[in-house]
Amino acid sequence: MKKIVAIVGMALLGHPGWSQDYKAGEKIFKMNCASCHKMDAKLIGPPLQNVVKEQGAEWTRRWILNNEELRNSGDAHANAIFAEYNNMVMPNYTYLSDEEISGVVNYLENWGAKQAESIPPTVALGTDTASREVTANNKELPFASKIILFTVVAAVLLMLITMYTLLQAFKAIIAFKTKNRS
Repeated sequence: MKKIVAIVGMALLGHPGWSQDYKAGEKIFKMNCASCHKMDAKLIGPPLQNVVKEQGAEWTRRWILNNEELRNSGDAHANAIFAEYNNMVMPNYTYLSDEEISGVVNYLENWGAKQAESIPPTVALGTDTASREVTANNKELPFASKIILFTVVAAVLLMLITMYTLLQAFKAIIAFKTKNRS
């Protein structure tokens, strides 16, 4: 009975180490996986945001640890991924500890929920003071946009100066020709 209460309690309140596992898993993912994988799009390898949901945590652990062994065991999904990505070999991570692999699996499993948590709720403009302040504070242009804007303004000014100079030159030529005819 105590085990059931503990399991239900952990399910409702969350495992105290999950947040730490997520952060540690995120760090390991960025150091080892992000060069080939994005969570929500194909890169060199497949997107990973749904891998744990679709294949399960144990399958994901086995794939990360030694995907070659998983493929050689005849796992249909592992072999299908391998074939889909032109038999590109993913490194094995046998040097990672069970705790580190659990952190990566935790990161993969909870990435979508963490992304949803980080998106601020949308507030209709003008409905409260906070939304007007946020809108007013977000008006500053990024540095690259400022450079582009400066370049465009400088180019327009240069064209105007060139046109004015040409106009003055044409006036001088016409005045010179008119004076020489008389």
